[in-house]
Amino acid sequence: MIDRTDDAGDALDGLCDPVRGWFEGAFPTGPTPAQALAWPAIGSGEHVLLISPTGTGKTLAGFLAIVDRLTREHLAGGLEPGLRCVYVSPLRSLGYDVEKNLSVPLRGLQRLLGLRDCPIRVGARTGDTSAHDRRKLREGPPHILITTPESLSLLLSQSAWAEHWAGVDHLVVDEVHALAATKRGADLAISLERLAESAGGDPARVGLSATCRPPEPVARFLVGPSRTCRVVEAPRPVGSRAIEIEVESLLRPGEGPHRGLTYNRLLRRVRRATADNRTTIVFANSRPMTEKIAHDLRHAPPGRGETVAPFDGETEIAVHHSALDASRRRDVEERLKAGTLRAVVTSTSLELGVDIGSADLTIQVGLPGGVSRCVQRVGRSGHRVGGRARGLILAATAAEVIAAAVTARAARAGEIEPLKPVDSPLDVVCQQLIGMACRGETSIDAAHDLLRKAAPTADLSRADLLACLDSLAGDLPTPAGAFEPEPGAAPRWTSPRIWKRNGWFGARSARVKRWLWGNVGTIHAEESVAVIADGASVGTVEGAYAERLSAGDRFVLDGRTLEFRRLEGAVLHAKLVGGEAGALPVWHSDRQALSTELAAELAAFRSEASRRSVCDGPEAVRAWLGETLRLDARAADVAAELIEAQDRWSETPGVDVLLVEEFPTPLEPGWTYAFHAPLNRSACEALGRAVAARLGRKHGRDAAFQPADLGWSIRVPDDDARLDPADLAGIASLDDLEADVMEGIDRGELAARRFRRVAATALMVLRNPEPGKRVRVGGMNWVSTRLYPLVKAACPDHPLLRETRREILHDVLDVPAAARWLATGPTVRLRHLASPSPFAAAWIAPGGDEAIRHDSPDDALRRLHARMIAAGGA
Repeated sequence: MIDRTDDAGDALDGLCDPVRGWFEGAFPTGPTPAQALAWPAIGSGEHVLLISPTGTGKTLAGFLAIVDRLTREHLAGGLEPGLRCVYVSPLRSLGYDVEKNLSVPLRGLQRLLGLRDCPIRVGARTGDTSAHDRRKLREGPPHILITTPESLSLLLSQSAWAEHWAGVDHLVVDEVHALAATKRGADLAISLERLAESAGGDPARVGLSATCRPPEPVARFLVGPSRTCRVVEAPRPVGSRAIEIEVESLLRPGEGPHRGLTYNRLLRRVRRATADNRTTIVFANSRPMTEKIAHDLRHAPPGRGETVAPFDGETEIAVHHSALDASRRRDVEERLKAGTLRAVVTSTSLELGVDIGSADLTIQVGLPGGVSRCVQRVGRSGHRVGGRARGLILAATAAEVIAAAVTARAARAGEIEPLKPVDSPLDVVCQQLIGMACRGETSIDAAHDLLRKAAPTADLSRADLLACLDSLAGDLPTPAGAFEPEPGAAPRWTSPRIWKRNGWFGARSARVKRWLWGNVGTIHAEESVAVIADGASVGTVEGAYAERLSAGDRFVLDGRTLEFRRLEGAVLHAKLVGGEAGALPVWHSDRQALSTELAAELAAFRSEASRRSVCDGPEAVRAWLGETLRLDARAADVAAELIEAQDRWSETPGVDVLLVEEFPTPLEPGWTYAFHAPLNRSACEALGRAVAARLGRKHGRDAAFQPADLGWSIRVPDDDARLDPADLAGIASLDDLEADVMEGIDRGELAARRFRRVAATALMVLRNPEPGKRVRVGGMNWVSTRLYPLVKAACPDHPLLRETRREILHDVLDVPAAARWLATGPTVRLRHLASPSPFAAAWIAPGGDEAIRHDSPDDALRRLHARMIAAGGA
């Protein structure tokens, strides 16, 4: 059932007198539409998915009916100690924010009831919780527990918590859209079913979301396939204003891309915006860029002609991202709420839910990637009464200008991308099975029934479940020389995690429990070391980066320059040296890409702009760009110049064309082929790997592959591998597409890299073998280079290999989107160019290639020898 009307009657009538009295005193204008619609449904015990714009009181909408129920029990003398509600947040910072926000009505109720202490207790259990506080929570759990998906999974695996779940009657999942389409969400969905099984009844589930389209898949994720869910879509409160997004070009007409020039202009623009607003949130797309902008805002002097006064360093400019120490992040959040910061530079850690009441503006550096993320980030501003969410996207290249403007247009229209749920991830199933085993002996039949109640694993077959159990028990084929549990025993891949017999399974030892607790979750990051500067914890950097540092090297963390002193185990000791320039740490993470829908819209828009440029002339197309995309004259001129340059040099392909551009590889021998398609990076990578496999089978030569949004490139080493029009005849065929994609994957490095993540999630390998110890030299690379080839050769049907393939084909890549486009029968066109076209130059990054290997070692050696002889003769 979907409610879109704000005429829900007087929702306050359903609240008890103390709760109603507090609310009317705190909010004399009455409840927001989200609150008026949600309270009756939540109070009646229904499963509810509440969709409401940011800043419309979702926290109280989700919680006040629960608080009301607990208050009624207290008034009746029946509120016993014990857990009643579990709140799950995808971010620890959001959980802490909710804990503080809940304290306001609870303190108000305490005063109204004339009590010394509030009868309703709230507590938080996350990865930041100290051992002392964990023990206190375990011995006396609060009525409302605030936690994260990983901590909830841990608690469910501990027998000491088993009895605490019996009284839970509400489960609240905040920012549910951020979890629904991920393995982390699949892990949470199974945990919710495990919790429900341990509760006295089936707890009512409440999902909260600001950006959720369409709602039905998210509702199914929240409650599973066997329950019904009321979907409440609340309108904006009366008098609220629509989101405002502007796009500015850091380039001027006639200029080419220049990183130093555009960065200086970026810094000037951010300074000016920060000076003009009370608080500005700056979103960068990577942690290194976050650190650089924050450091330079604090320390770089204003440039020539700037009238903005310098900021007061750390007092006014802060940094917030996941690699910073938890205490530093919380301090920034408190200062944000208090309105004492002028600007905070962040990557992704502040884009969800944390209330930033003083923020007037959000700045997006580069492209946000999707409409949902754009709306979420811009929605961090304008939370004050009568406020307006305002966003500014700063584009450093002409291609970014057009993409940013198309993104902003879709965001203003509310065109949120649909979510694509994960289907039966076997590595998550393995980890959850270990969690069940750690709790106690478990029936295989009961485990299968429970897993099928969760939406992501509703279609899990019994054969896949048994394969996962066999893998965890060490019963799958292994090569000679693998791990032997005891002399003479059958070899196994790793130490068995569980025992399995007579339809039951359980944890192999107490050590397995410690392994789970140290490796729980699906979030993957490179091995990190803690950074201590002058005795204070600053954050973490990747271990591989730390090992490359020498005494005296300087790097930036928390927007401050630190000087490396020494590395002791998993701790890096440094000294704070002020505002001098330093190197930026390297953090590896997946690149953000355009959504499927946004890529198609961008390709169609560029094609239409080209048509208008040719038919109507330069002045008309600039006017059209300005009007259609709300661009100023400078940005419209920059965008038009890109389209005109592409048409002069090559062509702007339509959505029904696969354009192939051939040109000599710059600064290297050989040829590069740029393929242009109206697909996002995931679909382009799928189709590009299939094309690389098809061409490789024909020529038998190695190639270098690089995917991007709206295209990909394949680089061949010499004239012998140069393509002719006949080679392109079958590259856009649907036949055997998935098999060709997998061949292109197997000949590259992607499968081995993804297997490392899958194996870590399934606890086949351990990122943290024992508390306080680091993994072997080289980190987890041995999983990709040694373990993956062995498993692939000895057990090709291993469940984790199958999960690796599923993840690549459906989560990392988008084979269905590529197939849908190929089914339209696109025309393949080849153009011979002297150098990269403007479109191709925008996404071909030096050094970003991945090798796709078709040469045999002997052939590769012979060709290398021939090139060396030829070079010597020359």
